[in-house]
Amino acid sequence: MRLPVSFRRNLRLLRIAHILATHGMAALAVRMRLFYPYVWLLQLLRGDELPKDLGAQIRLALEKLGPTFIKFGQMLSTRVDLLPMDVALELKKLQDDVPPEPFVRVRRVIEESFKRPLTGEDGLFAAFEEVPVAAASIAQVHFAELKDGRRVAVKVRRDHISRTIESDLAILELLAALFDRYFPEYRRLKAPQVIEEFSVTIRGELNLRAEAAHASRFAGNFASVEGVRVPEVLWDYTHTEVLTTERISGIPIDEKARLEAAGHDCLKLCERAATLFFHMVFIDGYFHADMHPGNIFVDEAGEIVLIDFGIVGRLDMKTRRYLADMLLAFLKEDYHRSAEVHLEAGFVPPDTDISAFEDALREIAVPIFNRSLGDISIAELLLSMFAVTERFKMETQPQLLLLQKTMVVIEGVARELADQANIWVLARPLISEWVTRHMGPLGKTEALASELRSQLLGWMQLPARIDRTIARLEAEGGPLAPETSRTTLIAGLLLMSGGSAWLAWLAAAGTAGGLMLVAGMVMAGGFALALAGA
Repeated sequence: MRLPVSFRRNLRLLRIAHILATHGMAALAVRMRLFYPYVWLLQLLRGDELPKDLGAQIRLALEKLGPTFIKFGQMLSTRVDLLPMDVALELKKLQDDVPPEPFVRVRRVIEESFKRPLTGEDGLFAAFEEVPVAAASIAQVHFAELKDGRRVAVKVRRDHISRTIESDLAILELLAALFDRYFPEYRRLKAPQVIEEFSVTIRGELNLRAEAAHASRFAGNFASVEGVRVPEVLWDYTHTEVLTTERISGIPIDEKARLEAAGHDCLKLCERAATLFFHMVFIDGYFHADMHPGNIFVDEAGEIVLIDFGIVGRLDMKTRRYLADMLLAFLKEDYHRSAEVHLEAGFVPPDTDISAFEDALREIAVPIFNRSLGDISIAELLLSMFAVTERFKMETQPQLLLLQKTMVVIEGVARELADQANIWVLARPLISEWVTRHMGPLGKTEALASELRSQLLGWMQLPARIDRTIARLEAEGGPLAPETSRTTLIAGLLLMSGGSAWLAWLAAAGTAGGLMLVAGMVMAGGFALALAGA
């Protein structure tokens, strides 16, 4: 018999309160009113001093609370804008390593998904290995063979994991609301929004069909990149809870001795890693956001093979331009330009003291760039930069936090492969070429054209929005202007916006003379009509 949901949730909250109280965070639980008498008694008996190794205690507490909390801790490890650096570094040690699901449950998930037996005459597979080759909190991977002889890897979601995660997410939302309520001095941390971002990410990991779509897109993106590939997705054997891909054979990219023994050129692999990162970030604006070494292999032909696309990051063109400009400024040790880039991108408030911000960037960057070439870390630079967000009210950029996590892995891989090479020096010519193309005169013209098209589209939709607003007011019985005045107002606004957009376009293109005069007259006429109809 299943216990009522509310009772099970209260039991879970009691366990959370107990773990917090027994890991040096009793004061936190007391202030959040989590089973106050019980936690207060534990606090009284154990004392209320914060442990010296708070980060380690938080890590241990999250590990005891299970998969959802472990993944939440892994996400928090990138948020040095929220956590002290020592705590964030400790959370990076969290391991998503759990015992495998019993095979009887794996079989049930697959057979219920496809309404067919797992093996046998009418089965999906000719053979299916019962012992998984990898197991994590959300899914595990088994090797299998299709009826046509193809060897495949089958990723199967854990039975009932969706229900467990949804229950834990509801508890995390409650804890975030309590934290926001009882710690008003930390509302700048936006705890409910952090949980909301995390919920979107982990729910995305639950949908293996979505992961298959990510893999398919990456395969297309890398089609023109030499030496990089993605295993083929077998869509007929893929479902929300099951993902089947071609089976790959390779060596994990962080095992340098095995790679050298197999005859691979590690410096060439390092160069390919640099090209891979550059292509994902700058060309596609779409990157693998869970690139730990266990997800990167080198096959017999020396190609880098990526797997596990549950988490992806996206960068719009504006962010890519900012990132390229910032990277080049730092690589040239031009800290004033780097400060200007942040201001131009709108990542710091307009009233920021640019000189003080330049000094802050210099303070964190100089120690990093004073090292030997192989030890220079742009990922560490970004990590330190995020740590000054509170001081300069820098707006948090979730996509850059995901990118920083990817940078850490890429840098680590590059150092393992060729300790004297630096991935950013290898990628610098590619980034410089991209900047010349996208931030030179042609790129700026294209950016302006895109912005004008977007604004013009918005203005073209204005009459429809005004009509909807008027219809709503009429339904509510509000006083309205006569129909002819409304039509005049709408026509005036449309002409004014169209004329201003046309004028801006002509100015950007360097056009002068009659056309600009006509555009100005259209804008002025629209303004007059709008006034008449107002």
